Amino acid sequence: MELGIYSVGDVTPDPVSGRTPSEGQRLAAMVTIAVKAEEVGLDVFAAGEHHHPPYVASSPATLLGYVAARTERLMLSTATTLITTNDPVRITEDYAVLQHLAGGRFDLIVGRGSSAPVCPLFGRHLHESEAAGRRELRAAAPALA
Repeated sequence: MELGIYSVGDVTPDPVSGRTPSEGQRLAAMVTIAVKAEEVGLDVFAAGEHHHPPYVASSPATLLGYVAARTERLMLSTATTLITTNDPVRITEDYAVLQHLAGGRFDLIVGRGSSAPVCPLFGRHLHESEAAGRRELRAAAPALA
């Protein structure tokens, strides 16, 4: 069993101060949390992919690459890479590079997005999401093996 922390990068008001952090502050906080997770002995830090407010984790590969540079043993993961809104070849390329740079500490999780506001951003319709995800996962499978 592995224990860890995952974040979807939500930008919400601080429950104590009531202040809402900027996107940059939220990303910096996610990195701080990941570094602290390693310091206290947790096993994994994962970042979920989102493409609309109030979330900032639209590029988990970039975020996790930065975390990899700041940590030594922490496993890194996506808490879902959206196979329905990304080119499967691009997913493979980005995360293969991350796997090399992180010294084998990366774990990819793919899934389909089900958020109605996101699909039109990528020229998709929500009702097509599931079929597209299956089709693209089959296309990516040989490269991910």
